[in-house]
Amino acid sequence: MGGTGFFGAIAPIRYEGPKSANPLAFRSYDHDKLVLGKRMEDHLRAAICYWHSFTYTGLDQFGGATFLRPWFGDDMASARLKADVAFEMFDILGFPFFTFHDRDIAPEGASLAQSNRNVREIADVFARKLETRKVKLLWGTANLFGAADSWRARRPTRTRTCSPTPRRR
Repeated sequence: MGGTGFFGAIAPIRYEGPKSANPLAFRSYDHDKLVLGKRMEDHLRAAICYWHSFTYTGLDQFGGATFLRPWFGDDMASARLKADVAFEMFDILGFPFFTFHDRDIAPEGASLAQSNRNVREIADVFARKLETRKVKLLWGTANLFGAADSWRARRPTRTRTCSPTPRRR
């Protein structure tokens, strides 16, 4: 499957039970274990969230970004690298699903048309990768709340359009 080398030679994570000393082992999650007649994987539908795992910068209220990732950038090369690393992680963890918002996977362009082209280009990268892997998309959605324009659109106006209700004494 080729790789970026970001995770080195980490083998796929396996269930080894609660007594395992391996720091990279599942101790409780055994995807094939039957629970009430269904596999644990089918009950839990575990998914890797693209934003939390690959887009979040580690920013907290007391400082700046703490995660410095080679794919943090506002260009398509960074978005492609992020996709490559993400799918390597999906392979390593072996979870059945992943999720994303449109703004997680591709940078905004100078126009809506360019932003849409960017998302479609990375969606095509995802489609090619999904053809050869176990992981499937659980959901993809539009981030309609993160852009500055959407914040301005949701802010209540400070201008009154009607006179206030008179106070009763």
